[in-house]
Amino acid sequence: MSAMVFPAPKPAPAPPPWQQPGAKDSCPAGILMLLAGAALWLLAASLCGLAVSLKFHAPGFLASEGYLTYGRLRAAQNAAFLYGFGVPSAVGLGLWFFCRLGRATVAGPVVVAIGATLWHGAVALGVAAILCGKTTGFDYFEMPVWCARVLMLAFLLLGVCALLTFHQRDPGPLYPSQWFVVGSLFWFPWIFSTAVLVLLVVPERGALQALTAWWYAYNFDNVFLGFTGLASAFYFIPKLIGRPLHSHYLAALAFWTLALFGSCGGIPNGAPLPSWIISLAVVGTVLTAVPLLAVAANFYQTVYKDLNAMDADPALRFTYVGLIFWLIAGAQQIAGALPQVSALTDFTWFGAAQKELFHYGFFALTVFGALYYIVPRLLGLENSAWRPKLLKIHFYSSFLGVLICYVALLVTGLEQGILLASPGNSFTDVLRRTMFPLRMSTLGDLLVAGGACIFLLNLAGVLSKACCRCRAERKERA
Repeated sequence: MSAMVFPAPKPAPAPPPWQQPGAKDSCPAGILMLLAGAALWLLAASLCGLAVSLKFHAPGFLASEGYLTYGRLRAAQNAAFLYGFGVPSAVGLGLWFFCRLGRATVAGPVVVAIGATLWHGAVALGVAAILCGKTTGFDYFEMPVWCARVLMLAFLLLGVCALLTFHQRDPGPLYPSQWFVVGSLFWFPWIFSTAVLVLLVVPERGALQALTAWWYAYNFDNVFLGFTGLASAFYFIPKLIGRPLHSHYLAALAFWTLALFGSCGGIPNGAPLPSWIISLAVVGTVLTAVPLLAVAANFYQTVYKDLNAMDADPALRFTYVGLIFWLIAGAQQIAGALPQVSALTDFTWFGAAQKELFHYGFFALTVFGALYYIVPRLLGLENSAWRPKLLKIHFYSSFLGVLICYVALLVTGLEQGILLASPGNSFTDVLRRTMFPLRMSTLGDLLVAGGACIFLLNLAGVLSKACCRCRAERKERA
């Protein structure tokens, strides 16, 4: 009698990365130092932005002290947001994604804590130097050269630990969020070191300095901050609605096209440079429509059957609203690069509106969404550790603040462009006639600052609950 042969059972399909067992929620103090410090710097940047907005239409406000002038506060706001909030948030979230998706623990937790301390300390000294008037004069790069060197050292410590953590991951295919995090970790030291060398250490001459500053600012926003925000969106939106990402191929298309086209732009049409450089920048900016469309199509196919569930979780709410703001800001950036539009909107608040939406609308909201999910798990708590009322107030305050500020600045910029196009209007008359929407933008800045303050209060409550639990556990062991 012949032996019966049964076919081997087929292995079950692997679950998505966030549902696989063994994903670590281990957190050294360094990650919390990065994220909590970033939240404090966001509040500082929001308060500086509120003061700047008030001083623009009320010049007598804080006019008795030289270190609180409009120019110094504006530069301090940029430094606090970009380097105090932006970079630590990107590194902290990247470390958590590497641990979670790679099922690994942080490599060198003590080094991460040292790097976080060194980074926040250098930013504090840099902001103080800006307020004392020791600034470089380059947009996005106002801190002095000695501060830039310390920042580079701190980032190398953090970046090496992040890459070692990524190297220790379990074998297997990478999730799109990991692509974006790795890209951001390599992108920032490249553009930062290049800018330090060309602008401060061995400064170039003439228009090359302006070209380097524009290139650095454009890459910092579109690639470095863009990669970080998209990494959060690609992880949390599919996870929190319980559906797999529609297409990894579209995600790869968005990654590579954003890295390619998002790095060659940001040059104004009236810049004193050869025309081919300006044309290349316009073409690169317009071609960023490819990653915009790829991301929009990918997420629409992922969530269109579950649109009613998009507001079920606060982290999901912050993330998808931030992603919508990214699409709007990207579309406006493309429109503003066209010569026919830039001829009307250059030297107006049109560009400031786009940056406001990108920074405080897209990046800040996606980071908030990640923090609402990550922080309780880092501390071993549940999502219920957050105070629901404060969470709701924070969302609507931030959302309405960004929206009011963006619409006010956008209307102001378009109105200024139309009025300046008429030779019968003087520049002073144009400013006077557009003062009302600028005053409305101050209300938006006030709401944004209030939202940042409310988040810190909520975060302090979560940290106090974690401390109380630790004390109770120690008493039980004793």
